[in-house]
Amino acid sequence: MSEHGTVILLHGFGMRPITMLPVGRSLHRAGFATLALPYRSRLHPLEQIVDELLPMLNGVKDGPVHFVTHSMGGLVARALIARARPKAMDKVVMLGPPHGGSEWVDLLARARISGTFFGPAEEVLSLRRPERVESLLGEVDYPIGIIAGNRPTGVPIFSARIMPGPHDGKVSVAATHLRGEADHIVMPVSHMAMIWDGAVQAQVVHFLRHGSFAQETEAKP
Repeated sequence: MSEHGTVILLHGFGMRPITMLPVGRSLHRAGFATLALPYRSRLHPLEQIVDELLPMLNGVKDGPVHFVTHSMGGLVARALIARARPKAMDKVVMLGPPHGGSEWVDLLARARISGTFFGPAEEVLSLRRPERVESLLGEVDYPIGIIAGNRPTGVPIFSARIMPGPHDGKVSVAATHLRGEADHIVMPVSHMAMIWDGAVQAQVVHFLRHGSFAQETEAKP
C-alpha cells in the first residue's frame, strides 16, 4: 500500500485494463499504487458491470482510494461510487468522459447498427440516456477533475459534421462537463492519445495531489 493511496483505473469502451498502463506507470512514478479493473463493456449492462466490479473494489481495504478513468470508465466509476463508495474515498480524474453522451452512438443508432456494435453500452453512451441508467450514476459530491481533448484524429471535416463544437474525435468537450466538477481543462489531444500524453498524465497526478489542475499544462509530476 502506497502512502499516497491506491488509484483504481477504469478503461474505456471496448478496451482492456492494459490500455491504462501508460497512466498507471506515471502514477507509480509519482508514488501511487494502482489497480486496473476489467469490465465487459460490450456484453453487460451497467448494473451487471457494477455487480461484478464490487468484489474487486471491496478488496482495497486501506485508503485513500482514488479513481482515474478513460471514456466510458468515468460513467462506470460514477455508478460504482454511487452504489458503494469506498470509506477512504478521495479524488477522481476522468479523461474524455461522455457524461453527456456521444454523438457517434446516436448516429449509429439512427443507422440501426449501434446495438450490434455497442451492445448494452448503447444506453450508457447515448445522448438520450434512459432515466433508469442516469439514476445509477448518482450525484457528484466528491472532488472530480475532468480532462477533455480538442484534437481529433481522422478526417476533421467529417467529424465536424457529427460534432460541430470542439471535440476529441469521440466525445465533445461540452459532453465531458459534469455538474459538481471541481476542475475542468481542455488539452490538445485526441480521445485515445490522451492516455499516452505526458502532459495529460502530469495533470492527473497534479489533481490527485492538490485537488486542482496545474495552470501550466506542461507541469511535471
